[in-house]
Amino acid sequence: MVSIKDVAKEAGVSVSTVSRALNDYDDVKESTRKKIQDIAKSLGYRPSQSARNLSSKRKENVAILISGLGSNSPMDEFTGNMLKGLNSYIQGKNMVIAMYGISSKMQAKQKLSEFCRQYSLSGVILAGLKLGDPYLEEIKYTDIPCVGIDIKLEGKMGASILTNDVEAFRDITNYAVKKGFFKLVLVRGKDEAAVTLDRYEGFKKALKDNDISDRDVDILNCKFDEELAYKNVKSYIEKYKKRKGRAFVCMSDLMAVAAARAIEDLGYRLGDDFLVTGFDGIQLLNYIKPRIATIDQNMIEKGYEGMRLLIKIIKNEEEPRTIYIKHKLIKGE
Repeated sequence: MVSIKDVAKEAGVSVSTVSRALNDYDDVKESTRKKIQDIAKSLGYRPSQSARNLSSKRKENVAILISGLGSNSPMDEFTGNMLKGLNSYIQGKNMVIAMYGISSKMQAKQKLSEFCRQYSLSGVILAGLKLGDPYLEEIKYTDIPCVGIDIKLEGKMGASILTNDVEAFRDITNYAVKKGFFKLVLVRGKDEAAVTLDRYEGFKKALKDNDISDRDVDILNCKFDEELAYKNVKSYIEKYKKRKGRAFVCMSDLMAVAAARAIEDLGYRLGDDFLVTGFDGIQLLNYIKPRIATIDQNMIEKGYEGMRLLIKIIKNEEEPRTIYIKHKLIKGE
């Protein structure tokens, strides 16, 4: 009896490609599909009854690819919230979703197109990508539907789900100034992250809004690392006490938590002696008193909208586009 492996061998393609071609998946080139169909016919290949049953219950196989997962990364909680959003969309739908951790090194070794073929993926959601990552360049030219979370994707099949980081960080910085703090310390993320550049632009806009001079601003480069933020904030306060910047405007909530810890470890009062603001809206802030002001990005909605848009693109029901999810300023105490 002729098997699907025989067809794949004769056609010079993978078994998954044969399966997708014979089940009329639209991510297989028409020329390849016809070649496989002709070979299957000439060999007398007949799909098993179980294979027919599976094809009649066709699933959209999609995945979320996440770069930068780690114990020190806010992506850990983001992943959970994104998955909640993804799951809320696919409930009741005939879909399969997988999650893979990726890195810049892995991207350099295996192209996105090869990765998708290997796992028979119809499309992908990508999160945590850094500026300069290989997949960002490949996506410009791919035919695979891709949706980026918190990263702008280019190309005819590239879509994005974003926060307006410029305006959001402008809002949180203006909040700090309105609380009466005119000497600011920016606790900055890593420059290879697109959100760092956008949030810095928002910070500069807020300085202009309030006529704050560069002389009244200091910058601590902390690379979204909690322990580095703790070390740098503590050293800054030990050096200057309350003579210089007294409001630490942080580009992430985890760095804000670190700044608050440094302030309290040095015997100062959070909210009275120094102000700290965050950015992300993670649950951990609920356990810090007084409450730290932050920006809630609504990662659950980002996950939901990301999956909804990806499936619509796969089904040719929507064109790839950029969607901005509304942020919310959560005031401190």
